[in-house]
Amino acid sequence: MASPSNTEVVRFLFDHSALLELSGDSSFRVRAFANAARMIDELEVDVADMAAAGTLTSIEGVGQGVAELVTEFVESGKARDHDELRGKVPRGLLDVLRIPGLGTRKVKAIYDALNIAGVEELEQACRSNEVSRLPGFGVKTEQNILRSIQGLKKFRGQYRFGEALDDARTLCDSLRAHPEAIRVSIAGSLRRCREIVKDIDLVVSSRMPTAIADAFATHPLVVEVMAQGETKTSVRLLSGIQADLRVVSDEHFPSILHHFTGSADHNVQMRSRALARDMHLNEYGLSRGDEAVACEDEIELFKALDLPYIPPELREGLGELSAAEGGRLPDLISADQIRGALHVHSDYSDGSSTLEEMAEAVRSRGLDYVGFCDHSKSAGYVFGLKEDDVRQQHEEIDRLNREYDNFRIFKGIESDILKDGGLDYDDDVLDRFDFVVIAVHAPLNMTETEMTRRVVKAIEHPASTILAHPTGRILLEREGIPINIDDILAAAAEHGVSVELNAHPHRLDLDWRHLRKARELGVKIAINTDAHSTVDLDYIHCGVGIARKGWLTSFDVLNALDTEQIERHFTFGRSIDQAAQGVAHRDSA
Repeated sequence: MASPSNTEVVRFLFDHSALLELSGDSSFRVRAFANAARMIDELEVDVADMAAAGTLTSIEGVGQGVAELVTEFVESGKARDHDELRGKVPRGLLDVLRIPGLGTRKVKAIYDALNIAGVEELEQACRSNEVSRLPGFGVKTEQNILRSIQGLKKFRGQYRFGEALDDARTLCDSLRAHPEAIRVSIAGSLRRCREIVKDIDLVVSSRMPTAIADAFATHPLVVEVMAQGETKTSVRLLSGIQADLRVVSDEHFPSILHHFTGSADHNVQMRSRALARDMHLNEYGLSRGDEAVACEDEIELFKALDLPYIPPELREGLGELSAAEGGRLPDLISADQIRGALHVHSDYSDGSSTLEEMAEAVRSRGLDYVGFCDHSKSAGYVFGLKEDDVRQQHEEIDRLNREYDNFRIFKGIESDILKDGGLDYDDDVLDRFDFVVIAVHAPLNMTETEMTRRVVKAIEHPASTILAHPTGRILLEREGIPINIDDILAAAAEHGVSVELNAHPHRLDLDWRHLRKARELGVKIAINTDAHSTVDLDYIHCGVGIARKGWLTSFDVLNALDTEQIERHFTFGRSIDQAAQGVAHRDSA
């Protein structure tokens, strides 16, 4: 049995803290487990290893009680105290707790007063104005709850790419360790790096399918076995997502993997291509008449149809077959080609780590540079930097740069785009930065014409370097701002401003569907984690997956430049040479 990941331990501890509060336990114990979850979430060590070594109490905020609970969870995938709490607290309360804007205290108050323990009951109570009459609530709170419930309904059964990927990787690691597994792979929309998925698809080849299915069904992440047969097993995970496992013979692995990776449009085009060559393609393989066409892997499957290998991210039926046939498939960006981390926050604003801690975390990941971009002064709600703060931060960066060899810290800022399109410092302050990331945070309630004009004006500012999270969307929570992306990309191309692909799993913004347009225009894309903690730096892999889905190469990615190149870009990035480079790229694409 594979040990739970840090993410699973953190989720478990937060649930335990919520259950304690809902059951009326002491605020001290509630805070102890919640604080421990936050501390573990920041760690870059393996919690399972620490549990095995008995060293969990060396983590600040982790007492003996927390350590014992975590150790029990790590060793068995469950904990007696946690199971007892789940038995005391109505199951639906945890669902209610997932409504945005409702904390544990409010959920408990509603339950105690109205005996409501489910989302549908709460919705009905809000519609009949029962909630607004409770002490500490009101009409506005009631309306916000209703809006949040509608949002949950809209996105029910959908999961963010990064979160599903964590679960899928954990399951795959466990299956690969099984002695009867031959080949193991993620499939489905998750393998294609869709930003939102409905389930997890896994394919395993084995001579003992029952043994593999049993191991899958009894994994610690599994809370419900929905169906289990000889070749397919479906389960529900702790996260709520459904995971489907297909176990096949090894000879059928390539075709099954290709089929269940999809997309449907890609598969239809591939089958049509096979028919045009007097062959037949389905999930069980490629054949000519009654004779099977042997394919060791997907590479050979594509080759048999006179095509080079098409990466999974591109398999959307959006021209990838014609591009492959014409030798026009891009050499997609890979994570090891990322040379630096731009748009990183520190504790100067709302980050959780110091400049030095963040720089060391970036450096430890084998990168060559980091660009700090704390919030600007208008963002007071996240401790935006006043001019004196900027001066102090720059002095510290200068000191750290003197201490580092072969590593560079760049001075950046995440400057708010003001309502009139201006930037959030005078020009003399903006001139002190190596680069300026511009972003819309508020107000958001503007028309598309007004918002587009606002952002274009900011792009035109000579100090602007990168436009951050262009639509401002929060996946499964908030739609993007009304904005004309075509006009924004055209302005970025004209003025030599890069556009961010925010790699945070909640954003993944700019959307992959617009990345091909940006590439055609020669707009550089900065794959930024927007890291507010050292752990957030690892979101770069989500961003690279989306960049690959958008057909991006290393040439298209700003932070694939080395230190000397990025410094030159920050200095001359809006010159005629940069525009000429974009033209050369379009000609070669």
